[in-house]
Parts: sequence; C-alpha cells; structure tokens
Amino acid sequence: MTDLRTLIESYTPEQRATALQVLDMVSRPLNVREIEALLRHGGVSRARAVKLAGTLKHLHVISIIGDVRG
Repeated sequence: MTDLRTLIESYTPEQRATALQVLDMVSRPLNVREIEALLRHGGVSRARAVKLAGTLKHLHVISIIGDVRG
C-alpha cells in the first residue's frame, strides 16, 4: 500500500486542489441546524435537540453516527 505522503506527492497541482476541496467539505464543523436535524432524525425530541445542538456547536462536531437517544 502506498503511504499518504507518496500518494499526495504524486498528485498534480489540480488534483491536490480538488483533494483539499473535498477534505474541507467533509471535515467542516456542522452548523447548529444540521446538528439539530441529525438529532431529530435519530429520534430526539425537538426541544431536547435544540438544547443539545446549542451545546454541541461549541465542540466543532463533524459527524453524528449511531444511536443518539439516551
């Protein structure tokens, strides 16, 4: 398997720019509305989702996976 550094060094400038764009898109923190929607989708009540989303926004969450009910 090629190590990451070798792979990146083999990219053209255009490929590197595209890779950075993709990385930025998938690693940006979710906004409050996105967090709230994901919690609601997971079965959390609206009132609780609003409170949780307001708290979680300070953690710079990039993904919510699994059962968020508790």
